[in-house]
Amino acid sequence: MIFDRIEAQRIIFISDACYSGAAGGRSFALGNFRGVQIGDPTAELAKGKGRVILTAGDANEPAVEDKTLGHGVFTYFLLEGLAGKAADGEGNVTLSGLYKYVCDKVTRKSKELGGNQHPVMKGELQGDIILVPAPARSPSLDK
Repeated sequence: MIFDRIEAQRIIFISDACYSGAAGGRSFALGNFRGVQIGDPTAELAKGKGRVILTAGDANEPAVEDKTLGHGVFTYFLLEGLAGKAADGEGNVTLSGLYKYVCDKVTRKSKELGGNQHPVMKGELQGDIILVPAPARSPSLDK
């Protein structure tokens, strides 16, 4: 697979396409990892590593479209999550937090629209990867 030639410690491939859950197969692994390792996010945020594929749905599921959203259902909630709706208690949007948010929202919305779509995240993750850091807080002006 082409990703095997990339030496980066962090690769995130996102696909909003029908039947995209088949992407990657078993070959999307970093040689020195063993299975999926999602550690304590508070301890590993700065050290997150991994190679992950996030897809709109499972291998046998079409991606649901909704013209009122201006995007496919998956892309709509992915962008919403990245914009902050998937932020954790500290304000960071992490890969695992984004996946949980998108999975919940897409599954519900697709059922509402008469579909059956379940986003998939596969690969190997050690710790967690911050996709969008919390906004910097300005010093308090209260004295």
